[in-house]
Amino acid sequence: MTYLAAAVQRAPGLTLEQGVDNAVSAIDEAGREGAQLIVFPETWIPSYPYYHSRAADRQAFAASYRHTFEHSIAIPSPEWQRIADAAAAASAHVVIGVNEREPTAGTIFNTLVYIGSDGALLGKHRKLVPTLSERLIWGYGDGSDLDVYDTEIGRLGGLICYEHQMAPARYALSTLGIQVHASVWPGWDQLHPVIDAATRHLAYENACYVIVAREVMSPDRLPSGAPFGEESFWHASGGSAIIAPGGKYLIEPVTDMETIIYAEIDVSDTIESKRWVDSAGHYARPDVFQLHWDKRPKPPVVIDE
Repeated sequence: MTYLAAAVQRAPGLTLEQGVDNAVSAIDEAGREGAQLIVFPETWIPSYPYYHSRAADRQAFAASYRHTFEHSIAIPSPEWQRIADAAAAASAHVVIGVNEREPTAGTIFNTLVYIGSDGALLGKHRKLVPTLSERLIWGYGDGSDLDVYDTEIGRLGGLICYEHQMAPARYALSTLGIQVHASVWPGWDQLHPVIDAATRHLAYENACYVIVAREVMSPDRLPSGAPFGEESFWHASGGSAIIAPGGKYLIEPVTDMETIIYAEIDVSDTIESKRWVDSAGHYARPDVFQLHWDKRPKPPVVIDE
């Protein structure tokens, strides 16, 4: 099956309302172009927390964190329903990174959410390990929600940022027969070589398409008086790309512009790539190496009734 896939490379809205408005607009635009898969960057609603390494400035950090928390999205919620309705109207599958919070809890999660072309929630995955000082922002996922979804556009899954460096996570997706991988990251320039190596290797290792979605950001996009508004870490140039099974770029990384990139993909192309290396098939040696994956949910409280 051949269809059009899209990666959204745009600046975040910075508030929940504007983020949802921007998401709906991008889904509508990509849908009118014929995209059947639309991928957004990591925690794009309301924004990646570029300030996470500045906790020593306690007052400014606390204000920044509170803003992120207050503008995170609950699933389900009226705000979320607007995004789901946009996906249904476009008849497109949507994968979007969000800061997620539960209405009755005080923890934010870095979550990748999957929506079907009918607007239904396919599932959501919380990042397993926030990287370095990201741990001051997000809680840990429990691994029960890492999955691949069997859809009419192929077996769809993905990873968040440095989860791509977790070999067991990549292998877990291979065992589920992933064909199209959503790869979401922030837009920092220093990550360009890391992402190039990680995503092209994954396209070869798991014999799948990889849709890389990254945002652009800059200090001038912040509201006046925002904490850390003068800091250089707000500069992010994007770098979204689309990669074929085997690691060849269909669309090479695009930087320094807000855009939506597109490429036609054909999931039957994974067959030839898997003929060379099928990591969980003919190239596996379960008599030597086995992955133990505890996929049970791990809630903090278990109530026996």
